[in-house]
Amino acid sequence: MQTPPARPDWTPHERRYRLVIDSLKEVVFQTDAQGAWTFLNPAWSEITGHPVEDSLGKHFSEFVYAEDQRRSLEGLRKLVTKELEYVRTEVRYVNRGGGFRWVEVYGRLMLGEDGAVLGTSGTLNDITERKASDGALARRERYLTALVEVQQRLLAVRDGGDLYGPVLEPLGQSSGASRVYVFELHPDPSGERLCSQRAEWCAPGVRAEIDNPELQNLPMMPTLDRWLKTLSRGDVIEGLVETFPTGERELLEPQGILSILVLPLRVQGVLTGFVGFDNCSEARRWDKLEVDLLSAAAGAISVALERRESERALRERERRFRQLAENASDVLYLYRCEAPRGFVYVSRVAHAKLGYGPVAHYGDADLWYRRVHPEDRDALERLLEAPRASAGAPVTVRYLHPDGRTLWLEHVVVPVTDAMGRMVAVEGLARDITERRQAEEALRLSEASFRALLEGVPDAAAIERDGHIVYANAALVGTLGFERAEQLVGRQLSEFVKDMRGTEAVRAGALTGERRLVRRDGRTRVAEVVSLPLRFDGQPAVVSIARDVTEQRQLQARLTLADRLASVGTLAAGIAHEINNPLAFVLSNLSFLSDEFRRNLPPGDGATALQARLRGEPDLGEWVEVLHEACEGAERVRQIVRQLKTFSRPDEENVSPLDVHGVLESVAMMAANEIRHRAQLRRDYGDIPPVMANEGKLSQVFLNLVVNAAQAIPEGSAHRHEIRLATRRDGRARVVVEVQDTGVGIQREVIDRIFDPFFTTKPVGVGTGLGLSICHSIIHGLGGEITVESEPGKGTIFRVSLPTMEQDARAAAAALDVTPRPLGQPRGRVLVVDDEPAVGRVLQRILRGHEVEVACSGRQALELLEQGLEPDAVLCDVMMPDLTGRDVYESVRREHAGLEGRFVFVSGGAFTTGAREFLASIPNILLEKPFDEGRVRRVVEDLVRLRRPTAEA
Repeated sequence: MQTPPARPDWTPHERRYRLVIDSLKEVVFQTDAQGAWTFLNPAWSEITGHPVEDSLGKHFSEFVYAEDQRRSLEGLRKLVTKELEYVRTEVRYVNRGGGFRWVEVYGRLMLGEDGAVLGTSGTLNDITERKASDGALARRERYLTALVEVQQRLLAVRDGGDLYGPVLEPLGQSSGASRVYVFELHPDPSGERLCSQRAEWCAPGVRAEIDNPELQNLPMMPTLDRWLKTLSRGDVIEGLVETFPTGERELLEPQGILSILVLPLRVQGVLTGFVGFDNCSEARRWDKLEVDLLSAAAGAISVALERRESERALRERERRFRQLAENASDVLYLYRCEAPRGFVYVSRVAHAKLGYGPVAHYGDADLWYRRVHPEDRDALERLLEAPRASAGAPVTVRYLHPDGRTLWLEHVVVPVTDAMGRMVAVEGLARDITERRQAEEALRLSEASFRALLEGVPDAAAIERDGHIVYANAALVGTLGFERAEQLVGRQLSEFVKDMRGTEAVRAGALTGERRLVRRDGRTRVAEVVSLPLRFDGQPAVVSIARDVTEQRQLQARLTLADRLASVGTLAAGIAHEINNPLAFVLSNLSFLSDEFRRNLPPGDGATALQARLRGEPDLGEWVEVLHEACEGAERVRQIVRQLKTFSRPDEENVSPLDVHGVLESVAMMAANEIRHRAQLRRDYGDIPPVMANEGKLSQVFLNLVVNAAQAIPEGSAHRHEIRLATRRDGRARVVVEVQDTGVGIQREVIDRIFDPFFTTKPVGVGTGLGLSICHSIIHGLGGEITVESEPGKGTIFRVSLPTMEQDARAAAAALDVTPRPLGQPRGRVLVVDDEPAVGRVLQRILRGHEVEVACSGRQALELLEQGLEPDAVLCDVMMPDLTGRDVYESVRREHAGLEGRFVFVSGGAFTTGAREFLASIPNILLEKPFDEGRVRRVVEDLVRLRRPTAEA
């Protein structure tokens, strides 16, 4: 038996169709044959607000607006009876809020398989917005028609006629208002703003208020204060009267006004009145379209009012113009070009200015042709016959006055044309500019004198017009390195100014101040520039005068640098003094301990020392090594302090034989931090004699060269770069010192300028451009030379040549030679005066072969002397807090004459000016801290020997 085919499952298709229908914005419906809803998609709730569940089973007519129900039921009947195949109509459906929506209904019959009527189906499409737009369009058309009519009626009003009456009726009819009126604002004698009704239109059956006395001279304050503020801003008053403030309702409600619209009337931006629209039949508000269109009508009335006010003002201006013309100092005239040709109007001032009054001009058309200067006759003809050629520009002609004077008259004319555009007359103004022309001529002569003056001044000067040089004097040509002034004319002065902010800044006068002028060859000069506006050759211009102050600024810079170095030197000397005091006794004590250990350390070899350690005894040899290392460190500190003092020494003019190698070693130590991360320092010293120089200045030169060499090498590659210090003789009794580096080198185009003041290749803020210039000056001042060789990428060699003084050097060496002293030195009595007790104890140990008394202040020393102490030598500190060394010395010279010769002064540095002058004025010896113990002993022994000669062996 054959199995029948399975029935297809339509459920997925039905679900898909239902999703499509539910997503539609149109209502899809079905009803039964009686008209009850059997299906509604969700769009029904979106349009009407009624839930679908509550609506199903109810007759569709329950949701139709009452006025449209009959027409809807008739449509259903015709469908059911098959009189119509479909129904398409527009009806209103009531929404849930009580309002309605316009709906376009499209319905068709639903028939069963047997042809029986099952009901209807179709769609409901919301057309509310379209219906509203159609209504608004109709109202807009009505208002626009009224607006056109208002414009036509306003244009038809004659001068001085009624503006308001003809336009209120079309506005009232188009708006459906009960009453339309105009109020004007005006002040009372006290200045208070009042308003009065000037015109009115009323619909049939509406009471007129034009004769209401309460609406005349009505104060705006306080009742209509809100209206005044709102209308003055250009806004409108609109709404239901019942919502207005109490004072406004008391004014409006007696007139039967339920709703109102008030629009401002403004003339030249000032409120002059308002147009009102009353609704006395229903409390209906005006929508935005109506307000906009009626505002346009109010604007048309405002324009008409403004035009009328402008015409009145024009007439007033014409009256005043004629009055002004008759009293003006310039001659005003109207000259007719057509026959009969001649003057139509001439102001009365013509008699005083030209020697002929208006009547003489009216009777003689050629008067000016006869009085004009012969050379200017063509210009006058162009003025009076073809004024368009001048295009309104002033034209100057000379006029011969009857008294013999020549006047310069500046004419400005405009053509007067008829309706066809033909020129029929010339209207003009003639101004007497004789005095101005005389002044211009004097100015021209003064400009010639000014040019001659600038050519003779020693300062550089240029005159610019529109930012370009039109004149350059000889000083400027030479300053910038040119040969002729023509080479500068046409160029901008800012091209040669290094520190400018652009062309606009030059025009604004920014040249004024100190600037750097760049010469043609690239060199710079410092100049003080002053720029002033003036007229040159009759046109605006700017004159700039530059005074070369390069040498002055170089001197100032050197003084500033010297002052700065002096400050640094003072600080360095103070630091050296503070270090030297403790360093003196530290170094001496370490030296003392080291000597004691060497004298008292028991002899023995390594095995003996090892056995001593095994027995728990201290390793005295290791102690000696420790003391030796401490002495070396203290000695290094001593050398650094000495170098610091040397570099800060104030006696820069003193020269003496100098060991160049010592200076170079001092510089190498001071610049070690700069060199360490950039290069390795290599010394290549030769056998050279001393040179005569100032140690501080020479240190400054070589320190500058070494630091420059280090800065020419980038950081981080110290193993690949080196700085070489070399010395040698040159065969001409000169010592040559070379500072060579493997840095970036110097460009060939600038190598000739590196010794110029202010020239630097370093970034802004890194260098002043004065270092090498000062080095050059110092070396030349010492009678030497400094030169440079460099190749970019391969390094630089600075070569310093200094003269030697071989004989003086040998003499100095001989003077320094120390001869052996005899044994058995006498024992003497020594007084030590120092505010640092540790220094006193150090000197006691150094001089332990003598009887040493220590005083910790100047006052204590004087007390010991008063008590009878008679020292063979006095070692006195220079700088002490209570009494200085000088005070003690002077007191001793007064009270103990002769004892002052036994004074030896001791100092760690940081002398004051008074202390330096004092030491320079006396023959006494000065010992510096930290002490050279041998020299201290020798100086004291020499003084003791002078006092006790018999003690020598």
